[in-house]
Amino acid sequence: MQLLKYLNLIYFISMNEIYFKSASTPFAKDAIHLALEKIFEKLNKISKGDIVAIKLHMGELGNNAYVRPFFVRKIADMVKKCGGKPFITDTTTLYGGHRGNSIDYLYTASMHGFNISSMNCPIIIADGLLGRNEEIVETEGQRIAVAKAIFESDYMLVISHFKGHGMTGFGGAIKNVGMGCCSKAGKAWQHAASKPAHNKSKCIMCKKCILFCPAGAIYEKNGEIFIDYERCRGCGACTVLCEQGCFYISDAKELQRRVAVACKAVIQKFGEKVSFINFLMDITPRCDCCSFPDKPLIDDIGILGGNDAVAIDKASYDLICNHAGKDIFYEIHKIDGRIQLIEGEKIGLGSMQYNLIEI
Repeated sequence: MQLLKYLNLIYFISMNEIYFKSASTPFAKDAIHLALEKIFEKLNKISKGDIVAIKLHMGELGNNAYVRPFFVRKIADMVKKCGGKPFITDTTTLYGGHRGNSIDYLYTASMHGFNISSMNCPIIIADGLLGRNEEIVETEGQRIAVAKAIFESDYMLVISHFKGHGMTGFGGAIKNVGMGCCSKAGKAWQHAASKPAHNKSKCIMCKKCILFCPAGAIYEKNGEIFIDYERCRGCGACTVLCEQGCFYISDAKELQRRVAVACKAVIQKFGEKVSFINFLMDITPRCDCCSFPDKPLIDDIGILGGNDAVAIDKASYDLICNHAGKDIFYEIHKIDGRIQLIEGEKIGLGSMQYNLIEI
């Protein structure tokens, strides 16, 4: 019995500590921005003079669900207070839109409230002007193209908006790092596993897909729609933009595995000098890459912080499912987002075991 108690204690201690602040703020002392400071203190391992990449998705133009600039500015100020040199960063997109190159992205970021004046630190698009600035990192038998400015940083602080995702079920810290910290080449390797299928029974031949495919891979032949898989980038734009739901991902497992591998490639460079903050607020069906994220699925839950990408995403997923009483992401997208957690644990990215500590 004593041995069992001892083993249980060791198991409890070994679990990742995930700090949680509820979105409920009945009094001034409960304000989320104050709790954010307490969470930051628990996670912080920044040394004086460290160049700190604050990884953030600043939203596709028109999106209104990304993490609010107020919170990001608070985090940047806290980094500076402890001697770090922060910059806000993200990478260019594979599918184009208003973030396909650094110039367009910086305009979009400014429209959404992120610029050097509002953040009091630089905004740097980590993979360069056209998404080609990269460093090759080897892991799990793969060569992953990581955005150079992120690779060259001393510390990474990952701020993620946890929400639904049409290709991975949900997106949190793993997705934010795995896809969001790679150059276009790194993204292309991941999306090569997510080339869509077309359900012609739903198609009304509106031909809008031909116009909005960024790779020009969709075409009409003899009154039917086809996909040229040699040209297809697997970006998933068609799965989101087709109003009839004609395009779908037949197997999301390999994409999620690759996202987890890419996440490991980025994180292994930093060792212990990486932290994660997940915002479970404005929990929308679609990701921040969409200009139409739709209304939130449930009420705001709060903010989580931790030093393990797998653990913080598992805790986020659990809180949302418990709050909703079901897996709301699977219900919408029919994709099991837990695969990225399982795959991440398999390759040593992190652990799904955690101890939730309320702040």
